Order: sequence, then C-alpha cells, then structure tokens
Amino acid sequence: MAIGGDAAAQLWNAASSGQLRMEPDAAREVASSYLRFAGMCDEWVKDAEMLRTIHGFGSLASAQQLQTGFAEKAVRAKEVLGQLATAARGMADGYLKAAGILSEADELTATALSNLPGQA
Repeated sequence: MAIGGDAAAQLWNAASSGQLRMEPDAAREVASSYLRFAGMCDEWVKDAEMLRTIHGFGSLASAQQLQTGFAEKAVRAKEVLGQLATAARGMADGYLKAAGILSEADELTATALSNLPGQA
C-alpha cells in the first residue's frame, strides 16, 4: 500500500465501525491540517517536476550521469509526495467520518487550499 495508506485505512475502518468518534470542531481542525499538508505536497510535486528537467551539467559522461541521477530522484520524489498527499486526504476523510461530517470534505479542502502560502 502507498505511504501512509495503512494508517488512513485503519482510521477509516475505526471511524466506520464506530470505534473512533470525534467532536466535529476537533475533526475539522485535524482534517484541515491534513488537507493543508496534502496541498503543500501537491505544490512540491510541481517543484519536483521542474527539478526533473534541470540542464547545464555539461557534456562529460560523469556530468550526464549526475543529471540522470537527479532526474531519477525528482521522479521518485514526485511519487512519494503523491502518495503522501493521498494518505493525508485519506486521514482527513477518516477524521471527518469519525465526527459524522464527511459531507464537509470538499468545503474544507477548498478552504485549506486557499490558505496555502502564496495563494490569494
């Protein structure tokens, strides 16, 4: 399973079965934090994509190997950040489910994304 996916699945199962219950305000606060983190991961994915195509290493074989190595690291970073974002959204949904307010997920996501640094 993806990074953090097990924890998100366990949280969802606990919330679905009634083992975990939360007050709505507390769930909103925790979910908002996870959603902000997911949004930040999405931004970092864009940064990693730009790093994948860095040029200027030169024409020596060792320079080309270095460039290829950085490109591979950027690809892996994108994968991991995507998995983290997915897990964070799953955690947010689990907490909202535990409070019985999963219907608020879209609104909280929009609010969290609008509060990211650099967003108007």
